[in-house]
Amino acid sequence: MKNIKNKRSEGKEDHENGKQKKFDKKKYRLQKYSNKYKINQWEERRKKAVLREYYKELKRDQQTSSQISSNCASKNTNEMSNSKSKSYAFYKAKQEYKRKQEEKKKRIQDMIRVKAEREEALKKYKEKKLHNFKMLSKKTKKGQPVMRGRIEMLLEKIQQSLT
Repeated sequence: MKNIKNKRSEGKEDHENGKQKKFDKKKYRLQKYSNKYKINQWEERRKKAVLREYYKELKRDQQTSSQISSNCASKNTNEMSNSKSKSYAFYKAKQEYKRKQEEKKKRIQDMIRVKAEREEALKKYKEKKLHNFKMLSKKTKKGQPVMRGRIEMLLEKIQQSLT
């Protein structure tokens, strides 16, 4: 008993000294259930993300400006070679664009072909199913099933399994 009382009194002393934090129920409920608190948190994250993007953009601008200034210095010496490389780069980009356009057309044609094949197969399947249904649902005047259609279907199945 004495040990328990001593521990409790030590806990109070730690709290008074600021070592142990007290659980704030009001603050917890505010963070857990308050829509306003959640909106504020979201706005803060959004502001931080916008600032990160802004600083990234500044960094990119500084890098490109430094590259442009270094390119201007070398441009005076290699003006003829740069014009050739620019035209080659343009030609290469144009070729790449044409290639991508052809690939896109080819993919579209393949998709159309596959869709047509699928529709054709579905059409054949439905026709066969309808034919089978008609054969199996035929009845005599007295309501008995007609066995001729059923026997023909069995014969077709046997012939297909043999070939």
